[in-house]
Amino acid sequence: MSETAAPLLALFSDFGGDGPYVGQVLAAWAAQAPGVPGIALFSAAPPFDVEAAAHLLHAYSRRLPPGSVVEAVVDPGVGGPRGVLAVRADGLWFCGPDNGLLSVVAARAGAVAVWRVDWLPERLSATFHGRDLFAPLAAHLARHGEPPSPAVWLPGVDPHGVADPAARVILVDPYGNLVTGIPAEEVPRDARFCVGGHELRFARRFGDCAPGEAFWYENADGLVEIAVNLGDAARRFSAGVGAAVDRADG
Repeated sequence: MSETAAPLLALFSDFGGDGPYVGQVLAAWAAQAPGVPGIALFSAAPPFDVEAAAHLLHAYSRRLPPGSVVEAVVDPGVGGPRGVLAVRADGLWFCGPDNGLLSVVAARAGAVAVWRVDWLPERLSATFHGRDLFAPLAAHLARHGEPPSPAVWLPGVDPHGVADPAARVILVDPYGNLVTGIPAEEVPRDARFCVGGHELRFARRFGDCAPGEAFWYENADGLVEIAVNLGDAARRFSAGVGAAVDRADG
């Protein structure tokens, strides 16, 4: 494998932005992969919601530079028997727990390879594998372009899958827009969606709707999103993460 460092290390997690966790991961990268830029790609995945996070991880990682390494940590089973994976998908590396988090990335990739990583660092806390296990694993991938030994290549095997949560809200953004896991490319523009008992039509952009009008659109990451022009869809429909978003037209 190449010894050329990856162009970028990116953290995807449910750590939130207020605590110490994101900073500690970035510091671990800086110590173990000096010279490789590190970013917090997204830190607000719904806490403990592996199914929603799997879809968001796929959506938010697609525009990273080729060769980048994504450390993905939504890990409610931290310290338990779940395995550790490294996945090479369409030119990007991903590492994270084998709990379904990497399954959507793997399933939608044109080219994918999966390794079970049995390597462990010398020092490993029981509850912060994001810093102590996945950060050094991501740093190794960034430096060397291959998993550390021991690791087992699993030909033809995808990570443990998740139950598809596509037809529900998987994220409420700061504006109150309701992000779903539904790929917009699979939905005709004359389709109508129902949320909170309200039927919504498609609009290409906010400005195509009157102030206060609710609609669905294809967001910038290719997912169906529910919005209210100059308003808050979460408040309008009393909807949060997990709320059903169904096709009203069958």
